[in-house]
Amino acid sequence: MSLLSDVVNVIGQRQAGRLQARLATPARTTRVTVVLGRVLAAGFLVCFGTGLYSHFLQNPLPGMRFPTWPTNLYRITQGLHVVTGIACIPLLLAKLWTVYPKLFAFPPFRGLLQLAERLSIAVLVSSSLLQLAMGLLNTYQWYPWQHFAFRDVHYALAWVIVGSIALHVAVQLPKILRYWRRGSDLRETGGPRAAAEHPGELEAPLEGRR
Repeated sequence: MSLLSDVVNVIGQRQAGRLQARLATPARTTRVTVVLGRVLAAGFLVCFGTGLYSHFLQNPLPGMRFPTWPTNLYRITQGLHVVTGIACIPLLLAKLWTVYPKLFAFPPFRGLLQLAERLSIAVLVSSSLLQLAMGLLNTYQWYPWQHFAFRDVHYALAWVIVGSIALHVAVQLPKILRYWRRGSDLRETGGPRAAAEHPGELEAPLEGRR
């Protein structure tokens, strides 16, 4: 049984490595993922803040007071909410494009910690896609389901997304800090000393470019 599992593991790793090498492109770097991620996170936070303003304006808690000037403040905040939400759609798709080859990693997870991380990412991605799709349909005032509580679901999903983002950032913080600055991806894209210092990290991308 142990021999069989070892054989399956070796074959799976080889096939996954070949597939990831074929999908590798110079644009799929950790630096690109980090840049898209921070812009996307900023967009989600803007949507979250303006969404909370709208929610509590309509459902104020005891003692809440809101400014009455400028008179078009609500129009400005909700216009920003809609524009930013729509802008997040291509940003999210672009970020998923940069990382989806990692879905084919084998084994899918190594230990409970990585399993929990992948499950949290699944929650973040699925809730984000649903939230953006719902918001876009709401701009057209199209509700395909009767008695669907859009506001309640939209509000609840917003908290799920923000919590998932916080968890994702906490887990990926070392990598985010490492690739935050411009030029930090030279090692991935074949910088001057990349091959000498980190030969293993260049193997898959270089194979994918042949």
